[in-house]
Amino acid sequence: MNLILLFCISIIMIVFSIGVKISTNPAQLGSYFAYRTKNSMRSEHTWTDGNNYAGRCLMLSAPFQIILLVASEAYLPTHPNRIFVLLVASIFISVVVTTFLTEKRLSRMYYKDGKRKPSTF
Repeated sequence: MNLILLFCISIIMIVFSIGVKISTNPAQLGSYFAYRTKNSMRSEHTWTDGNNYAGRCLMLSAPFQIILLVASEAYLPTHPNRIFVLLVASIFISVVVTTFLTEKRLSRMYYKDGKRKPSTF
């Protein structure tokens, strides 16, 4: 197996472990790795729920990124920068999708003042 592929997979596993830390205990990480947006900072409940959901989304995207990298290594022609471009693109896409899904969930479950909507208990 290619050393560059192993390096890229280890970077994806770091993203996976950040997702695990965000979803389990976001307050322990401080201000470095937490999901902080306008919607998530409205109350403590929205912040905790947003971090839990964002962490789960990052954890779910990691296996798909690894499959993409391994498949590209096996089936696409060899180019030295190809795997790094795929790595950056897959991480960027997973962060954008995670942000979109988490914001949609927070706006669906909470009012603008941070209180939970009654239909989402």
